Amino acid sequence: MAKLDLELNEKIALVTMGESDNRLNPGMVKSLLEMLDKVEKESGALTLVVKSGHSHIWTNGFDIDWIRGSLEKGDKAAVKEFLVMDLALRRRLLTYPLITIAAMNGHCFGGGAVLSCCFDFRFMRSDRGFFCIPVIDLGISILPGTRALLTSVLPAHIVDQLILAGRRLTGVECTAGHVVSAAYNNDELMDKVMDFAGGLNKGREIVGEMKKTLNGPIVRLFEEDAEELKEGQLLV
Repeated sequence: MAKLDLELNEKIALVTMGESDNRLNPGMVKSLLEMLDKVEKESGALTLVVKSGHSHIWTNGFDIDWIRGSLEKGDKAAVKEFLVMDLALRRRLLTYPLITIAAMNGHCFGGGAVLSCCFDFRFMRSDRGFFCIPVIDLGISILPGTRALLTSVLPAHIVDQLILAGRRLTGVECTAGHVVSAAYNNDELMDKVMDFAGGLNKGREIVGEMKKTLNGPIVRLFEEDAEELKEGQLLV
């Protein structure tokens, strides 16, 4: 299990991931799911902010070493179970009854970049860090739900640059391409994010209902993808 810290600031729940590169593996995904439950059930927060404790990495995406090691041991079932759980995390965020903000205070790669697109808002460092989904360089295709998510959040030409060209975008480029709401130097990023979060205060009931309407088609695709993963290929 990964260690996540929670700080409640009035109506804002600030979750800090660890000081490692926060790769997504069974322990990390389970910890994030449990934290989402904790914030929803045990706090009165209306906005969730997730940042990293690492100085320049938000998340480096899927734990490729763990996946390869599991496959080398012949434990394909464990990898499928993890990927299905990761899809559950994406669905949870897409229907979460709080406004969610990814405070990307560093690199955001692969499955982590896809995960960030499940948040309602994204902010990024302008002075350091790349946003990248290098599946083409890994020889991996993407699931229909992933494509639908990315095209619902990002401009089509940006999706093509990320998925087909494997481009790494800086915070400034992400702002210009409407990947993130804004990018700031690291010394002001969290102040700007918390100021933005503090001005929201939207009711949970209406937020939850709104997300079901806005994100319902993508959630259903991810549900279908999960069923396909249980039987088919290992895709992301």
